[in-house]
Amino acid sequence: VILVFVLSIGSLIIYFINSSDPVGSCSSYEDKTIPIDLTFNAFFTFYFGLRFLAADDKIRFWLEMNSIVDIFTIPPTFISYYLKSNWLGLRFLRALRLLELPQILQMLRAIRTSNALKFSKLLSIVFSTWFTAAGFIHLVENSGDPWLKGRNSQNLTYFDSIYLVMATTSTVGFGDVVAKTSLGRTFIMFFTLGSLILFANYIPEIVELFLTKKTYTSSYEVLKGKKFVVVCGNITVDSVTAFLRNFLRHKSGEINTEIVFLGEAPPSLELQTIFKCYMAYTTFVSGSALKWEDLKRVGVESAEACLIIANPLCSDSHDEDTSNIMRVLSIKNYYPHTRIIIEILQSHNKDFLPKIPSWNWTNGDNIICFAELKLGFIAQGCLVPGLCTFLTSLFLEQNSKVCPKEPWQKIFVSSLKNKILTQRLSDDLAGMTFPEVSLLCFVKLHLMLIAIKHKSTASGYCGLILNPPAQVMLQKNTLGFFIAESAKHVKRAFFYCATCHSDVHSPELIRRCSCKS
Repeated sequence: VILVFVLSIGSLIIYFINSSDPVGSCSSYEDKTIPIDLTFNAFFTFYFGLRFLAADDKIRFWLEMNSIVDIFTIPPTFISYYLKSNWLGLRFLRALRLLELPQILQMLRAIRTSNALKFSKLLSIVFSTWFTAAGFIHLVENSGDPWLKGRNSQNLTYFDSIYLVMATTSTVGFGDVVAKTSLGRTFIMFFTLGSLILFANYIPEIVELFLTKKTYTSSYEVLKGKKFVVVCGNITVDSVTAFLRNFLRHKSGEINTEIVFLGEAPPSLELQTIFKCYMAYTTFVSGSALKWEDLKRVGVESAEACLIIANPLCSDSHDEDTSNIMRVLSIKNYYPHTRIIIEILQSHNKDFLPKIPSWNWTNGDNIICFAELKLGFIAQGCLVPGLCTFLTSLFLEQNSKVCPKEPWQKIFVSSLKNKILTQRLSDDLAGMTFPEVSLLCFVKLHLMLIAIKHKSTASGYCGLILNPPAQVMLQKNTLGFFIAESAKHVKRAFFYCATCHSDVHSPELIRRCSCKS
């Protein structure tokens, strides 16, 4: 395919060289372009036969664009050589081969992004249309109208025809080069209408590609008091959709953290659509986490955390983990106090991260290993049947809408509304044991308290404790972890007042009281 494309461009160049001569004239065997063009067309004939033998539908094969181009360009070359006459004819149709340029660039791996592919497709359509229309004008103007036997013909080069087509397409029309034949003028009228429709669609898209690239290279504006997280790594349509669906699962107004995506390539049209839908919460910046100037543009030093997403569908998990570890090194070298949350595909690669000097577990740096999570869920699912379903319903957003019919289905669907939420506990609960507080939350507040963030006065350890024993006493400003439907419900644990709400039996009545004002 690449060879055919190269030879087609060569044949088009030979046509351009011979365009200064008359369209039909006696040729000499001393002309070096004739045997070269003849060799090209001999190869095209061989390739045409191969394509015909390989075609499943022989009738449809004759209607393909490449077949039509070969039918109108190959035979005239051999006939002209046999009759010793140089007739350019319809050789300009070789310009339609430019439509295969995006495919050729993909084969050569010259383009790797969707924007580059789209840009090459737009250029191939524009230039192939220009060159083909210019070839028709060149043929008609040099041959003249057939019914006038060429009396109104003019000597017009192929370059002049391209100039005329471009001036017509742009609707400028300088008038220095004009069509004199009736066929040429008729073609110009229809081509003008067609080009207005064609280029009115494609030219703005080309301009938008350049403007989009410029838009996403600007810096993120860091505002004092505004929380945001930086997400880098595998920034694709699937990963961004899944991340936003679960990160923004709360109602609008409950999200006060913005997401800054740092992608190594400009976003595709699908990604741009997603970012426009969530433009109130998301910002995309084109750059690499391996470059300090790009980390500065997204304000990593001011971010709440930096999340590095892995690609679970990659062909080489080790290379994916290595790339993400290098991102961690770059971020930690730029600003050591940045909180890092990284996804690792292979568990043995976790050993490299704690060896980084600035890695700090107490600061919130964390590693999420897909392999360990999968195997751990399988093992725990054997010990506790239904645990995987329970955890999945808590941490992942459920998309499917089920219409429950049985009573157990209604209970199951209603439980899918619950999720893990955090809330500071009321200071009136300080000094109580965890079983006492969890019983109070369940009975009076209709909340399920499962864990707390506790700081030990003896050892100084501060961390998450799941279902602590009765020896653990709650302190002031203790952070609780609940299973509840919404953040509005867990606010009851903060508003609870032992004086005002001791005799209240309805959880909806537990609101901010005068004692908490």
